[in-house]
Amino acid sequence: MKLYEFEGKQLLKACGVPVPEGRVVCRAEEIGEITEPTIVKAQALSGKRGKAGLISLCRDQAETEAAARKVSGAVHNGEKIEKVLLEQALQIKEEHYACITYDTLTRGPLLIFCAQGGMDIEEVKEQAPKKVVTQPIDLNYGLQGWQARQALSKAGISGLKMIKLAEFITRMWNCFQRYDCRTVEVNPLVETEGEDLFACDAKVVLDDDALYRHPELDFPPRSPGRQQTQKELQAKEIDKNDHRGSVGSTYIDLPGDIGILASGGGASIVIMDALLEAGGKPANFTEYSGNPPGEKVEKLTKIVLDKPGLNGCWVVGGTANFTDIYVTLIDGFLKGLREIKPKPDYPIVIRRGGPRDEEAFKALREAAAREGWDFHIYGRDTSMTSTAKTLMDLVAAYKKKKGSK
Repeated sequence: MKLYEFEGKQLLKACGVPVPEGRVVCRAEEIGEITEPTIVKAQALSGKRGKAGLISLCRDQAETEAAARKVSGAVHNGEKIEKVLLEQALQIKEEHYACITYDTLTRGPLLIFCAQGGMDIEEVKEQAPKKVVTQPIDLNYGLQGWQARQALSKAGISGLKMIKLAEFITRMWNCFQRYDCRTVEVNPLVETEGEDLFACDAKVVLDDDALYRHPELDFPPRSPGRQQTQKELQAKEIDKNDHRGSVGSTYIDLPGDIGILASGGGASIVIMDALLEAGGKPANFTEYSGNPPGEKVEKLTKIVLDKPGLNGCWVVGGTANFTDIYVTLIDGFLKGLREIKPKPDYPIVIRRGGPRDEEAFKALREAAAREGWDFHIYGRDTSMTSTAKTLMDLVAAYKKKKGSK
C-alpha cells in the first residue's frame, strides 16, 4: 500500500524523524490564517508533482488560498486531488536523497543515499551514478550506526553533519522495520540554514501482507495511484474470511469495455497484453485461482459484468491442474451471468482447460441454446492469446450492430 505524503510523514514522525510543521485541508476555505511563507502541496499517490505544478511556495494568505484552489480537484496521472498539505517553508541550505527499500539481488533491505537530492534525482542517477551510494542491510542485525556513517562517508559527508545524518537515517530504518515497510524514501532530505534536518517529502510503501499486524494503521484501501473504487472494495470482500481459493483479492477497475475473468497468475498478465495488441481495452484486471467454490466465482462475475458500457466478456485461463472447471464455470460464472442477464448477441468468449472441462463445455452449450447467449467456447487445444483476436472480431460486429439500431 502506497501512502500519501502526509500519511508517510505521520509514520516517520512517530519514529523520531523530523518533519516540517503542517496540516491537511480539503478546500481552500479550510486554510485559516496564514502568517508565514507556506508550501502548498497537492496530495497524490504518483510522483512528479513539482514538475506538474502541484507544489507551490506561497508568501502570504492570498497566494496560499489561490494555490490551494488551483490544485484542489485537479487531476494528476488520472488521480483527482482531494487533499492539500500546507507546510511551513524552510530556509534550505542543501537537499539530499535517502531511501531504504528491498533489493531483489540481495533479497534484503538496502540503504540508498545521494548527497544531491531534489526533483532531478533521476538525472543524477543517470549522469553521475557514482554519487549514489548503496549499503546492504543484514536483517539479523538491522542498520547499524557505523554502517550509515560508512555509506555517508562514501558519499562525501563528514564531521558533525555525518553524525546527524546517520541518526536521521537510522530513524528511517526504525520506521521501515516497525511498520513492515517495503520502501521509506525521503527526497528531499533537507538541511536548513540552521543545520537542522527535515524530511520534506515522504514516499512510504507498506507491505500489504503485513497489514494484519498493524491494526493501529487505519489507512483507507487503495489501488495503484488512487483510492479504491466501490467495485474494487466489493471484490476484496469475496475472499475476506473465506480462504477457499483466491477470488477478487486482485481486482482493478480500468476504463475499457471488455469485462475479464482470468485465471492463472502470470497468464493473466499475458492475456491482458494480448487483448491490448488485438485492439481491445480491458474494463478490469482480475483473476481467480486455487479451486474456489462456485459461489465465490458467481460474486466476482456479477462485479465484473455489472458495469455500464461493456461490449464483450472474456473468461480465459490456462489449463488448470486441480481447479474444477465445471464448478467455476457452471456453479460460478453461469449463475452470475443469469443474474446479470446480458443481451442475446453480447459476445462471450470462454477459453479454459482442466478437470471436468468437457462436462462444463457441454453444460455451457446447452445453456446458450436455451438462453440465446452468444458463447464461443475453446479448450486447451486453442491458445489463450489467439482468443483475444476472436473476441475483438466479435466485439467489432456487436458494436456495429448496436450502432445501427
